Amino acid sequence: MQRIIKHLLAACIFAAASFSSRAQVPKFKWNELPVNGLMMSVPAKQDVGVFCEFIRNALPKEGVNTLAIRIETMYQYKSHPELAEKNALSESEMKQIVKACKDAKIRLIPMMNLLAHQSEGSDIGLLLKAYPQFDESPDLNPPKPWVSGGMYDFYSKSLCPRHPDLLKVLFPMMDELVEVCEADALHVGLDEVWIIGYDKCPRCGGGDKSAIFAEYVNKLNTHLQSKGVEMWMWSDRLIDGKTTNLLAWQASMNDTHRAIDHISKDIVICDWKYESAPPTPGYLALKGFNVLASPCSKTDVAIDQLNQVLAIRKDGTRAEWAQPLAERMQGVFETMWFNSKEFIDAYYGRGEYRQLAKDNVETFKALFKAVREAAKKK
Repeated sequence: MQRIIKHLLAACIFAAASFSSRAQVPKFKWNELPVNGLMMSVPAKQDVGVFCEFIRNALPKEGVNTLAIRIETMYQYKSHPELAEKNALSESEMKQIVKACKDAKIRLIPMMNLLAHQSEGSDIGLLLKAYPQFDESPDLNPPKPWVSGGMYDFYSKSLCPRHPDLLKVLFPMMDELVEVCEADALHVGLDEVWIIGYDKCPRCGGGDKSAIFAEYVNKLNTHLQSKGVEMWMWSDRLIDGKTTNLLAWQASMNDTHRAIDHISKDIVICDWKYESAPPTPGYLALKGFNVLASPCSKTDVAIDQLNQVLAIRKDGTRAEWAQPLAERMQGVFETMWFNSKEFIDAYYGRGEYRQLAKDNVETFKALFKAVREAAKKK
């Protein structure tokens, strides 16, 4: 009997300790978003100082805690100097930006396009100029969008994801960007992939496009994970454009969407939706991914997206089983696609800037005001 009593006492002590330990776990705060992000273009050399000042002075006031910068070939790569634009930033200039982010306590995430967007209009990008063998559709030159049946069949050049030498070039560049930015995450793009599994490609032709896409995504992610780096990517190739009626820009019309069930769940998905706010963040979270709602220049759309994120996060407080889904709604990621100096000028209302910059800045300010107000709620 004494032995039984001892066992019961030990069990009670263990249970009490476990309860105490659980009680000390911070309560899930549905209205405090882990990621309050902004995406900007890498500044021109002459604008690095202004850019750093903006990071230090403006972004903390707005509540930005994450800054992603579209760098692409605008850095002087040591591993592949042939893939740096003539006016690309040097290591010392990039380190100024890194220092500004540290001073502002902002997480810095570099960005590069690692599949589509290898051309702009009829101009082929630097990567395919230097390595034309990586072109998934070399017969489509010069690249030029055409329309067939009311739907775009082609928008920009793509890399061949199955070329045996492609990753030998990309991996060193990825590693170098992560290193110079002292980053723990890399955004690899992967949006708007019109050309994949091209029928004339000797490696990809006739293949399952979802399988080809998933295979490539996982290769990039496995490499980054081996370095302790988180991978971010856009959402559109993982969403069925036909079923959702989101069509070919904000979703996939070329059968890559099934890849969503075959890629690693530790990838962060940035769900860009610019014209409306369909419930795709919730769909992606249900599929097991951490998600960032990613608006641009329409304030009402941005607020609707934020409200979706907050609603699902708040719903996660109802029961313990609901919290994991809620936690996958990581926050917001405001985007912009033009010169960073113009964005900064529009932010301060100085100099000359276009209406698109004004709209983008107004959306950014309204969105982050709403984020700050939400964080004050009980």
